[in-house]
Amino acid sequence: MVAEVEAVGLLSGLVSADLPAMMMVGADKPVGEVEMSCQVGEDQEQGQGQGQDGEGKTFLVDDVIDEVGFGKYQMQLMLLCGLGWATDIMDLTMLSYLIPTLAREWGDSLDQLGTAAELTFLGMMCGSLFWGMASDRIGRKPAFMLTSLVASCAGLLSATAGGLGTFAACRFVQGFGLGGNLAVDFAIFLENIPTKSRGRMTTFLTVFATLGSLSSAGLAWVLMESAGWRVYVALCCSPGLVIAGLRAFMMESPHFLASVGRAEECHRVLTRVAAINKVALPVGLTPLSLRASTSGRAPLREEMRALLGPGVLRGRLAMTGAFWFMLAYGFYGFSVWGASYFQERGFVAQQSYAALFTSVACQVPGTLTAVALVERVGRRPLLVAFSLGCSVSILGFAITSSHATMLVSSLALNFNTAALWAVTYTFTPEIFPTRYRTSALGMCAALARVAAILASAVGGAAFAAAADGDSAPIDWSLGVYSVTYLLCALLALAVGVDMTGVRLSAVDAEADGGTAVASRRGEEYDSLAARDALIHDRPAATSALPQALGACREPQP
Repeated sequence: MVAEVEAVGLLSGLVSADLPAMMMVGADKPVGEVEMSCQVGEDQEQGQGQGQDGEGKTFLVDDVIDEVGFGKYQMQLMLLCGLGWATDIMDLTMLSYLIPTLAREWGDSLDQLGTAAELTFLGMMCGSLFWGMASDRIGRKPAFMLTSLVASCAGLLSATAGGLGTFAACRFVQGFGLGGNLAVDFAIFLENIPTKSRGRMTTFLTVFATLGSLSSAGLAWVLMESAGWRVYVALCCSPGLVIAGLRAFMMESPHFLASVGRAEECHRVLTRVAAINKVALPVGLTPLSLRASTSGRAPLREEMRALLGPGVLRGRLAMTGAFWFMLAYGFYGFSVWGASYFQERGFVAQQSYAALFTSVACQVPGTLTAVALVERVGRRPLLVAFSLGCSVSILGFAITSSHATMLVSSLALNFNTAALWAVTYTFTPEIFPTRYRTSALGMCAALARVAAILASAVGGAAFAAAADGDSAPIDWSLGVYSVTYLLCALLALAVGVDMTGVRLSAVDAEADGGTAVASRRGEEYDSLAARDALIHDRPAATSALPQALGACREPQP
């Protein structure tokens, strides 16, 4: 059980985490720019011919990260990414528990209070686009810090609101921060993880989302009816201030630094990471020996042309974006109105909070199941399986009148949605090249927010239509969620790429005109083994070298 062993190692490493050791090495400005070559095959051929001293060998950032491995630095980074994501999920999911309470206190209808949810998701849409593109230009670290700070401050201000207008305005700004954080977190984390651990550990990161969901549900259960909603909001939002401060100690992504020509700074970051992990860097590694797997920072117009113009990335973005839209519609439709759905079915307020808390607890085994299977089964098969599980679960909730069956269906839904989001956040950033990664992820997240806005509006309209005692609109809204999850399964099949076991440099090379990323996992692992052998100058690299080169560049005519 490799995943469980790594998880235990993570928890033990957090106890001795040395956050000041993660302080960024060097200044943020470009230092000693050098020409970055994307001729991966030539680099590897040169590396094969060197002696034991490593003189003249060239390295991809992937080579070095794989050599350094998953160690203390990656554990510390997981803590910063994970806790930040947990606080963001708390801020996001608390709205589900606030809406019924605010309706009683302010006298607004559920339909009117749905405006706050819609503006939250509108802010998330804007934040996803803005911070995603900014992160591809100014770096992962600045966006990483500022998004948590913006979300936390706006959330704390919302606790002072005296009416729906002020509250909704604060939620928009809070959503602007939340949308950016969710777009950047996974990109910066996976860019620091070795290939063989990337799927498991990136998927494991979503355990922190469950921690956030459980925290918001538990605090609502304990505080909402006793201490009041303002105390509840303040406790949910205040941890983000601490997280924003701690993120100032992290280092910039080496993949980003290499892609924009900051080779000396990239070398210093990798040297510091190796020192924290207490391992040696590959022999012969210098700033001049580092090679980026992509051709550098792209102007905005070029980036839009690459992602939206003719080419493989447009089709990939279209399928992935549609997948995110459908997934978000089903997920947020039930999440935002979850307490209201339970109360409409006869649960009292305290019972609905308890039911949601119990259901959210099932996200933990769901996420751990995804962790255990993501490298063995692959990303796409799991996306299909968990999408179907969500569809069946929410259909069961819709057609039953038994409270026990509703609770069981909600448990199954949370199990599958947690696993589905975990694999989705691993799958999506992997399939786009470094210089477009957070922009593409931001676009997908923006489409998800459009779906969330639509789901919030439709859900509010359904409850308004059901105010006269007719439950048909509510039943129909649940049926639509089931259909959207079914469409997710079909879209996952249509994407046509699976990065299980494939290095990030392969998708970078593909974007620069190399061969398409294969989806035959056996060949991918052969390629990985060949490159690993090259780092150590092992003779075994010779026979596997053609496959390694084939995964990164197109043969010349």
